[in-house]
Amino acid sequence: MATPASCRCHRRNGIYRSKRRMAHSRLFTASTFISCSYLLLVSVSLADAAAASSSTATTARGGLDREHHHDSASSQRDDEPVTIQINNKHDNIAAESPPKKKDESDESPNPPLPKSKRRRRRTEVAPLNVFLLVKDQFDRRRGSIEELVFQSFNAFSTTSSLDDISNNSNANKKTSPSRMYTYTAFFESLRTIAVDGILGNSYNLFTNPFNTNNAGDNSYVEDESNMAFYMSQDNPSNVNAVKYAIVNICAFLASAMAEAIQFDACEEFNGMVSGTFGSAGSRGGNVSGKGLLSELGGVNGRYFPMSNACGQFGQLYQQEECSSAENDDDDMSCPFDPNMEVTAELHPKYNYDPSKDKDGIRHRPPPPFTCVPKDFPEDYSGYWDGYDLEFVRRVAYPSALGEISVEGCCWWGRGALMTRGTCGLGRVNHFLGKRAYDNGRPSRYPNVDFCKSPSVICGDTNLQYSGVAYPELKFVVALFDWVDRVQSYSNANSEWEYLPQLKQFVDGGMEEDSQFIDDVSSILTRGCDGYYCSERTIHFLEERRTNFEALIYDVFNLKGRPDALPRPITQPRYDFEHAMGWLHSKRSKIEGNVFVSENNALDGIPYFSQAYKFEPFLSALRTASHYGFGNQRYFFISDKNKGLRGFNAGLVNLAFFLANAMTESIINDSCDEVHWEKNDGKYAIANSCGQNGREYSGEVCPRWESFITCNVDIKAEMQADVPGTAIPPFLIDMQPLPPFQCRAGTNPVGYWDAATDTLHENEALNNTNGRTDVEGCCFWGRGALLTRGTCNYGKLNFYIGAQAAAQGRSSMYPDIDFCTNPGAICDDDSMETRYVVGMFEWIDRVQGYYDSNLDWSYLDELYKFVDNGMDGDVFIDSVSSIIVRGCHLSHNYPCSKSTSHLSLDTDRLLYGLERRMNFKNIIKLVFAMPIVAPTDDRAPGNDNGSVTSQIQTTRRPTFRPTFKPTPYPFMNVGDPTMSPLVSPGISLSKPGDPPEPTSSPVEWSDITIYRDGKIHVINNGATSFRDESIVVTKNTTLKLDQGGFIEAPLNTDWPAIRISISSRFIGRGGHVNGSYANTSFLEGDYENGGEAIHVNNGQSSPETASYAEFYDGIRVMGGDAPAGVGGNALHVNGFGTTVVIQGGTFRGGKGSNDDDGLSIHVLNSANVHVRGGTFLGDMKVERYGQVRFYGCFRKDGTKVTGVFADDSELDITVRAYLGGEVVLIPISEQECETAPSVSPTNFPTLSSQPSVPQPNYGYKTRVSYGLILVASVLVSMHEMWG
Repeated sequence: MATPASCRCHRRNGIYRSKRRMAHSRLFTASTFISCSYLLLVSVSLADAAAASSSTATTARGGLDREHHHDSASSQRDDEPVTIQINNKHDNIAAESPPKKKDESDESPNPPLPKSKRRRRRTEVAPLNVFLLVKDQFDRRRGSIEELVFQSFNAFSTTSSLDDISNNSNANKKTSPSRMYTYTAFFESLRTIAVDGILGNSYNLFTNPFNTNNAGDNSYVEDESNMAFYMSQDNPSNVNAVKYAIVNICAFLASAMAEAIQFDACEEFNGMVSGTFGSAGSRGGNVSGKGLLSELGGVNGRYFPMSNACGQFGQLYQQEECSSAENDDDDMSCPFDPNMEVTAELHPKYNYDPSKDKDGIRHRPPPPFTCVPKDFPEDYSGYWDGYDLEFVRRVAYPSALGEISVEGCCWWGRGALMTRGTCGLGRVNHFLGKRAYDNGRPSRYPNVDFCKSPSVICGDTNLQYSGVAYPELKFVVALFDWVDRVQSYSNANSEWEYLPQLKQFVDGGMEEDSQFIDDVSSILTRGCDGYYCSERTIHFLEERRTNFEALIYDVFNLKGRPDALPRPITQPRYDFEHAMGWLHSKRSKIEGNVFVSENNALDGIPYFSQAYKFEPFLSALRTASHYGFGNQRYFFISDKNKGLRGFNAGLVNLAFFLANAMTESIINDSCDEVHWEKNDGKYAIANSCGQNGREYSGEVCPRWESFITCNVDIKAEMQADVPGTAIPPFLIDMQPLPPFQCRAGTNPVGYWDAATDTLHENEALNNTNGRTDVEGCCFWGRGALLTRGTCNYGKLNFYIGAQAAAQGRSSMYPDIDFCTNPGAICDDDSMETRYVVGMFEWIDRVQGYYDSNLDWSYLDELYKFVDNGMDGDVFIDSVSSIIVRGCHLSHNYPCSKSTSHLSLDTDRLLYGLERRMNFKNIIKLVFAMPIVAPTDDRAPGNDNGSVTSQIQTTRRPTFRPTFKPTPYPFMNVGDPTMSPLVSPGISLSKPGDPPEPTSSPVEWSDITIYRDGKIHVINNGATSFRDESIVVTKNTTLKLDQGGFIEAPLNTDWPAIRISISSRFIGRGGHVNGSYANTSFLEGDYENGGEAIHVNNGQSSPETASYAEFYDGIRVMGGDAPAGVGGNALHVNGFGTTVVIQGGTFRGGKGSNDDDGLSIHVLNSANVHVRGGTFLGDMKVERYGQVRFYGCFRKDGTKVTGVFADDSELDITVRAYLGGEVVLIPISEQECETAPSVSPTNFPTLSSQPSVPQPNYGYKTRVSYGLILVASVLVSMHEMWG
């Protein structure tokens, strides 16, 4: 067809344009567009083209000029795949052969080019028609998109009050429509950035000066420097052109949803999480309460540095520089201005507002960010205490990035993509704002200085900044940020360029591989592509990925999947990469609860550690786990061959490492060992030679490794560094303890008197090993585990230091001789070495630990611990003992000579309670273990889901009080007495079971152990226990009769009674009370109530299963917790463990906010037979456990109701998860109107016996167990049928 002369087209840089244009406009009618070229063969039907030709497109800066309207014949269903029509023939766009991807096996980092050296792609503007054709695809699905994209969690939604939400159609939804971000507002902004580019509707100081009477124009739309949002304008006739545009828009929206829309916020929050926040938001309701605080990025979910305004997510906002691509010397970043004063807009749901605090609810997130100049040098920004609603000012409280002031820290995130930093906002000002106008370049906002008034981005009401409000800036700035940093991204080193990668992803069929969107998310948040390009966390990575996939696969159905084939759930590989990504998603909780210090600074208030940080930790973990230290030395973080089981075991191993690092070094915020051992308030300077009874310079390796031991240089002189937070401005009115040191000479070196803060030099004071000098004492602890001693330092040097390099072996630190320069561990400014050294010691001393005499292997026991539900303290304390003593036995037993490692000369399990509590906090509250597969059917609720409890930082142990401030909340029977036949012993933690039983109970501080294989009876006050936990193990029986009682200690997570390893409990009377939790008491600091009775297997064999019986007269009560969660009454765990309940009262402990404990908790293939009794509190059965009710019962959902044989009634909630089963069994003693059934029925039914997977213990075991099972079935049949 001949082209009209008036519309001759020419091609300029791949884009077809008409020569004839209207003044100040390059747009033309759709009919002219059709006759000019074949461009309308782009994803639009001929009917659409005819409709388009009847309308004229005109330029407008504000709202859309026209919308596409379709009749019923041409409309497209929301769930239909995107199609194009060429010559009246409809085709699903078939995926072409995917181009070759980057080598996925190449795991070497791809460092980004310096910003000034990157190639930048300019995207020219899109014709209005192309934009409208793409928008048409969104309009057809508008309802679905608004329901998915422009929604905020109810906990943050500012659309309406919570009362309104509860009374409207959103009552059962997790989200409500966003007030700040709407479908219409987005497409208004997208249109102007796509059709006009960043230079559209602009002013120029020389050609179109700004004043309030004239409008901006499009004179510079065709300028080479213009950039526009990509809508396939480079080749709109491409068969996949519309898909390119849709995927680009969806990638943008996926990040906008994660960054801002889900929170209905335009300005960044203080303490925002780094990922997986949906679970918190889904709770709905007010955002107050410990539940939300524990999800946020504060210290212990409570303390929030106000200096977070200076940077979060590992990014320091106010120290960024950025150059233009054209001129390296042209710094576009905003200048640092210490005199700026800016306060973020108050979010009505998130930020604390004292003027509206009428409900009296405590536990709230912090106020909005603010930046103000200092009034005087010590005018520090302080912190917000979210529990006490207290703003503690003028205290040097550091953020995770080390900032203690908010002076000049005005560059927090704003807008739909939370554009942040002096570079990000500086580039906005350079291209869109006052700087562009002042420099004689076109500018959309010539009177807005984004560097001096960044809050104008969120300024619906910020008229004081510029005299004009710009509500569109929330999206306009975000779209510019996308065009500037994502669309134009090109990295020559990694050969990754955004637009080619976008097209490759689409042309390759958009396989459900997250590599593309993950790379895009990395570019947006970290400035580089590829997983290894930075250790910084891609915050909300999973959310971005999920949002993107929901849009392109579910809303647009770009893969053309039939309705009957839903998108499959992807199963994780549980490999190293999965583990690293999982840890990134937990960054906020790890950073705020693990890498937390608590020394003399700030009066002991916990704060973000300055010596141990998250990113160096991950870098070291990659080194130790992925690359290893040679000779099969790898830190165990996952085992993909064992799947989810291996992943859980790896996380437990990591939790043990972190728990010990918290106790050893992180709590003191020091890379070097510090003084903790003192005598009458005096610290011997000779502690450098060893604490805890050790002599570091004398700890030589075993005979077969003796050549590895470092030689001691008696002339060496070294001095440790004083922790940065142990000096002013952190430590005020106190002097820090002198650092460890070594130097020649055998004369006494003195001591430090803590009472007077004075150093007494040259005076004799022995350390615990008798030393008064520091000659040759250079091997004190350093690094995450405070690696100590000449043997351990020698191993470092031999395997990863200078000795390895000298002998021609691969070495991580070939230039460091750890024997002559051990201080290099702490000299590393990157902090990575201190973690690497700790992980190397862990691999060597813990992961490789094996006692051949006792056939005890750490890795074997680790898997047993995981398989048994991570229950019990024996293994936990054994691991601590390996670190402290060099063997897994408790301190009352000498270390076996058959271990393959050096045993240490100490008889104490130092800070065992702290190590145990740290470990439990990590696996329960930080990691929320056990991790379950995504396909597991899980009941609603918070079980194994989001963490809702505050993590309590463990304290140094204190002496037990001689009195109780208030009486116990339960009635006690008899007078408290000491337990019988007590053997003396002092311990901070429960010991492991010794290899041989004794003939009498043994008391370990608050624990009495029965393990002699005999029967012990408690039936009066003289034989009862108060403030004590009882352990019954190794084929021993405990009977509790009328008049006896057992009450656990205050504020502990220990049960009152623990039955383990083939032991029995018979309860015919008396009472058992779990630990009462009240942290106002001087004793302990556990805020949740303790469980009353544990009945456990103890090991993974049917032969070690335990058994318990309960009869009328016994009362079993979980511990109350006025400020926490009530304790469970009865906990039954482990394969083969059986409990028969004939009667008795079982009550879960009372907790705050109705968070009460369970009456019974059954898990891990244990069985509970209930034939009578009173139960106050819900029951829970999980992981193939069983609860069997005998009588006339009916189950409706989670509700079980009915009567027992003694006519006592039962009405209780029983929740079953992960294979747990509730079985209703009729008995011959009763005539039931209807037999037990899961739903009402009119005829008798027989409840089937469940089939439970059991471990394989060999043929003989299976046969014996099968006979037992058959016998039990026959007994049940006899009972039913007489």
